[in-house]
Amino acid sequence: MVPLFNLHFEHSGSLVAVAVGICLTASWSVAMLAIDLDRTATRPGEPLGWRHAALALAAGLGVWATHFIAILAYRPDLLLRYDAPITILSALVGIALVGVPLVAVTRLRRRVARIAAATVAGAGIWCMHAVGLTGMTDCVHVFSWPTNITGLVLGTVLMATWQLHRGWARSRTAACMLFALAICTTHFVALSGDIVIGSIGDVRGSLLSPGLVAACMAFGVSVTCLASLLTFERFRTTREEEGHTLRAVLESMSDGLVFIDGNARLQHFNHRFLEMYAIPDGAIAPGMTITACIDIVARHRGWRPERRAEIRAAMQQWIRTDATFDREWAMDDGCVYRMQCRPMQSKGVVLTFNDVSAERQALRNLTHLAYHDPLTGLGNRRSLREQKEARIRIGAPFSLLMIDLDDFKRINDAFGHAVGDQLLVHVAAELMRLLPQDSFIARMGGDELAILASETGEAAAALADSIVAQLSGTVVINGCRLLPSCSIGISHFSGACSADDLMKRADMALYEAKRLGRRRAQAYLPGLAERLAERQGIVDDLHEAVQTGGFALAFQPVVDLLTGGTTGYEALIRWNHPVRGWIPPGVFIPIAEQCGLVEDIGRWVMMEACRHLAGWSPHLNVAINISAAQLKSEGLLHSLTQAILIHGVAPERVEIEITETALIDDAGRTAVMLDRIRKLGIKVSLDDFGTGQSSLAHLRDFRFDRIKIDRSFVAEAANDPRCMAVLRATVAIGKELGVLTHAEGVETREQLNVLHDIGCDVAQGYLLGRPVVPFTDATADFAELPGDTIIGAPGDTDPQSSGVTVTRLAA
Repeated sequence: MVPLFNLHFEHSGSLVAVAVGICLTASWSVAMLAIDLDRTATRPGEPLGWRHAALALAAGLGVWATHFIAILAYRPDLLLRYDAPITILSALVGIALVGVPLVAVTRLRRRVARIAAATVAGAGIWCMHAVGLTGMTDCVHVFSWPTNITGLVLGTVLMATWQLHRGWARSRTAACMLFALAICTTHFVALSGDIVIGSIGDVRGSLLSPGLVAACMAFGVSVTCLASLLTFERFRTTREEEGHTLRAVLESMSDGLVFIDGNARLQHFNHRFLEMYAIPDGAIAPGMTITACIDIVARHRGWRPERRAEIRAAMQQWIRTDATFDREWAMDDGCVYRMQCRPMQSKGVVLTFNDVSAERQALRNLTHLAYHDPLTGLGNRRSLREQKEARIRIGAPFSLLMIDLDDFKRINDAFGHAVGDQLLVHVAAELMRLLPQDSFIARMGGDELAILASETGEAAAALADSIVAQLSGTVVINGCRLLPSCSIGISHFSGACSADDLMKRADMALYEAKRLGRRRAQAYLPGLAERLAERQGIVDDLHEAVQTGGFALAFQPVVDLLTGGTTGYEALIRWNHPVRGWIPPGVFIPIAEQCGLVEDIGRWVMMEACRHLAGWSPHLNVAINISAAQLKSEGLLHSLTQAILIHGVAPERVEIEITETALIDDAGRTAVMLDRIRKLGIKVSLDDFGTGQSSLAHLRDFRFDRIKIDRSFVAEAANDPRCMAVLRATVAIGKELGVLTHAEGVETREQLNVLHDIGCDVAQGYLLGRPVVPFTDATADFAELPGDTIIGAPGDTDPQSSGVTVTRLAA
């Protein structure tokens, strides 16, 4: 027996060196694969890959090859042979008990589990050593349990130490040295107490010769090294490709990205992050602590110390968090960044930074548009309502002023909408300058504006009057000289009305201000609602009357002062309301003009007047009153032509009467329309001459067939020399122009004599004949019409002296 206690004398130094070299080579291969696999740890439950298989083979075959080369180094003079199945089994034991636990080390995350797996790998080295020794033949082998247990313990401690220290667990050098030391210590310490007695003889069976074992060892070492190198090279190439791909993905992101590991060190970032925080290239690098990184960012962004400390503390908190969250940061330059924090399983966080400045600005713009008028910058209807409700909740008294620009549509039509818009901007600026700071101004739409003011009572009325005066001055816009004006309705809140009621009262007051002549302020008064309701009832009934023919025509005779005969009749519309009774034309005609029904009513009057005219004597004519709204309509010519053709009357028997007010608005267009009417053969007379906005220029610029002198001059001519002078002058002008002069309102014989003496041509009035309704249209209801007469169809003689029975109705 030869005890193996002296390595120097019992082992071949060269073979031991080869064994150690093989051990170091295998250990380095294992270290490269294990560390890289640990750094790129896959998710739990993911299938094992070829890199894990390479690690298991490199570790198991490395331990196996080191063991048998070291055994061959012992007593080269002894001829030892090896049992083939046991030798192969020892290789499998090395792979299963050393390689597989090392693979587990790279996949486990908890430190205790990793230490346990490394300890199993250390014990597996001794198990492979023990199984390999049992495969020796041609000798007697006696185990020394003290040395074997010592080798087992030392090997497991060395392997466990690899995972005990966090720095060693991630170091290739430490992994290589500890793994090689565990192999060599386990082998040589365990073998140092064993006894091997060689024998000489011919051994048959499945035995491996030392040369074959050496060849197997060489093959095993070659396979181990080659597999390790190829695996590592492929792994390195793959990692480089993945790194390039990752870098390309990071750089293609529109968001800034930063990855910080669990040690608060910067690992990855993209160029977009540098751009967003104005960090020069090269100023930060992977591996830098997050504190140093924040200091660099703070220096380039110009952060104050307190801001730097705030970000630093927040970053330390984010690194330790396990929750996902989003947060927005307002930067000093006005930019807004939205940061998303996503914790990683491998301890650390990914921070992405998205510049949402444009989105936030767009949101602010949308919010502004939701509450402001885009043209004037004033509040809109929505913001006015919220302001009203807020003031009502407070309960303090305030006033609502509704402003409407007078004749704004005319300004738009005459000068264009661009000038109209500029006028609104001017008005808004004037109101903002004029009103107190606590007032609120809104544009309701079109030319309507509203003001909420703290002033109430007389103070609110004074404020409204000052606004009317301020907005009535001359304004020059784009070279156009404008004369705007406004009407204002005022309602007061004193704790007893809602926001809607307040608005309704202001609207009613505004309507009243316009009805009273515009260019004024009007406060809401009790009873306005009832009057407006009555007016709306008239509007509704007018619509129904237009549809059902609820009107009637009365005719007042026109008498020739020279012959005393009737020359024609003036058609006068009458409306017998089923509830209200007879409503005067002076009441419902202005309402019809405002609600757009006057053209429909006028069309009916023309058709009805021509229907009656068709049954009269050929020398009689009919006069039809035309409003200013009708005169502007292109449908007027069509309505006149249609009535004449349908009833077959001569155009020269039809005469239209217009007032001077209708001539003022768009005189050029009116002149063209009158000329077209005259070309049809229809006559034109000027009604109510001498009142309103009378001008001799109208007689010069427009061609008329008749001038109707207003009844105010006729009534006072006998007693007022000035009225008499005007009356004489008008008749003289008519004669010079070759135009008939027609006096209205003749009620006394004295007035008739005066007109006859000065040479007036024709006259009408109660003295000569009241408005009458042809008996074919008469009903019992007409008896309620005061002053009208029901007669037969007009003939060639005056109705008062004709053979037709005349019945005078009660006044």
